[in-house]
Amino acid sequence: MIPRLRPSMVKVGRNFFGNMMDAEDVAQESLVRLWTYCERLDSDMNIEALAIKVAKNVCMDIYKKMNSADIEPPETLLASSSDMSDAGIMAEDTRQKIDEAIERLNPRERQLIRARHIDDRSTEDISKDTGLPRSSVQSMISVARKKLIKDLQKRLRV
Repeated sequence: MIPRLRPSMVKVGRNFFGNMMDAEDVAQESLVRLWTYCERLDSDMNIEALAIKVAKNVCMDIYKKMNSADIEPPETLLASSSDMSDAGIMAEDTRQKIDEAIERLNPRERQLIRARHIDDRSTEDISKDTGLPRSSVQSMISVARKKLIKDLQKRLRV
């Protein structure tokens, strides 16, 4: 049964998060949850529909955990320079670090972040272009933004 259900759960995770790494986590966690309930399942149940529902719940749980992390922008990005001649250099350096961090995102996250924050497009327009539900676009952009912040915090530590 697992080989039949797993692709559906991976697909739910990939559609929600936009990357295979998180999709694999969703599938694994979903299979564990289904396994714990296997004794309570009966043969009349639509196991495939239940697997998809469990995968969606796992996506939401993972998303909530990601959002509950206490994330603050790196001080380097917030610091203001008293010397205006250094401000331009610092701004260019910061912009370069942000561009590098964006490149480290997976292709879907990169596409969504660029569309929203660089091209200044609305989530509604992005949703229409990508065919993804608006709520998924918002969630995926939020997750990508948090990844960027974590990446920048890690790389800017001295």
